[in-house]
Amino acid sequence: MSENNFEEKNKDGNGNGENGNGNGRKLVSIVIPCYNEEKNIDRTIEGLLNIARKSQYNYEIIAVNDGSKDKTWEVIKTYADKYPSVKGINQMTNFGQSAAYQAGFDLSQGDYVITVSADLEIPLDNVEVVLRKLEEGYDFVNTHRVGRWQNDEDATNAGRSQKSGMANKIIGAISKVHMEDRGSGMKGFTRIIVKNLRLYGEMHRFIPDCASVYGARMMEFEVQFSDRDFGVSAYKGNKRTIKVMLDLMTLGFMLYFAKKPFYALPGRLFGATGAVISGIGFAIGGYLGFLKVFMGQSIGYRPLLSVAILMIIVGIQSMMMGVLGELLMRIYFEATGRKTYTVREVRE
Repeated sequence: MSENNFEEKNKDGNGNGENGNGNGRKLVSIVIPCYNEEKNIDRTIEGLLNIARKSQYNYEIIAVNDGSKDKTWEVIKTYADKYPSVKGINQMTNFGQSAAYQAGFDLSQGDYVITVSADLEIPLDNVEVVLRKLEEGYDFVNTHRVGRWQNDEDATNAGRSQKSGMANKIIGAISKVHMEDRGSGMKGFTRIIVKNLRLYGEMHRFIPDCASVYGARMMEFEVQFSDRDFGVSAYKGNKRTIKVMLDLMTLGFMLYFAKKPFYALPGRLFGATGAVISGIGFAIGGYLGFLKVFMGQSIGYRPLLSVAILMIIVGIQSMMMGVLGELLMRIYFEATGRKTYTVREVRE
């Protein structure tokens, strides 16, 4: 964006160019998910505009209204109409934080994309720090909110602190990605990560882990946490502990098969398992047949006969599931156009 691109639009509503990227600077997209933040979002946007005026980067600010029940969207509209660098997305209802992030990512055009909380819990000066880390070669930058729990004296908040720490350890053990603060609202991404990242359900909690699928270079640095001045956080609640635990199983499965989709093909996994099971079943059946034919023993009422038949049937079904899994996986990759690899750079 040109230097005056952060000034007010002229009377006919035109800005300085379509995306303001005509001066050769890198473009930075700031994504702000908002839910009932009418008293905070104006200060957040103003603070980002001030940073953008002094920055060596071009900025676009994307505020996503996630079905707020207050006047959040009216505030966003005012800034979007006034400044060409501010864009607003108004979702029809409250779809959740993951959907708000994804909507902002889909609209963004920046070389770098940074998420920022609307409640100013992390000082906005850290945006430039995130950018420096991305320039150093990192693909994903996370912030660790220091002091978030230091004023929590009651048992409820102390319990939340312990649960948060425990959840981070469990997630790290599953994904092999060790981050102190997965819930921090300020994160930085390179374009290649945002382009490939897809957030479903409430998977925003696992953004670092999802980014690891693409071989992202990641780092985390400490920032000072500040309590919000107005309102309460809409993106939290006691039910989220249960949701996190339920999502962990999905996370573990998706991470393994996303990183190495052809190391454990469904045909190999289910086929090998089915072959072993049915093989044991046939072996037992052969043993019983030997007893019947050569030893003259009655096998009709022996439980082992039922076990042999069951294992043969289950084994064959498992092998057929493997074949169907192979077909579904190929349909998935071909229909979505997704590759089984991620290219960082090509030079010719």
